[in-house]
Amino acid sequence: MPSFTGKSVAAARDALDSGTSLTVKDVSGQDRFIRVESNWKLCSREPAAGTKVKGQPVTLDAVKFEETCL
Repeated sequence: MPSFTGKSVAAARDALDSGTSLTVKDVSGQDRFIRVESNWKLCSREPAAGTKVKGQPVTLDAVKFEETCL
């Protein structure tokens, strides 16, 4: 699993295998729906960077680019 911190959700999705089960969460506390993934930056991910992704689900935590990761 690469470290996508600070990159767009769209870039992370493009870098992962198309068969990867991906969940993206707004972690700003506002519980917004992420519609345009290129407008959101990644704060963290599960599994951690460096972990081999072998069919397990991936969760990406994101905020809008102008916001600060909590």
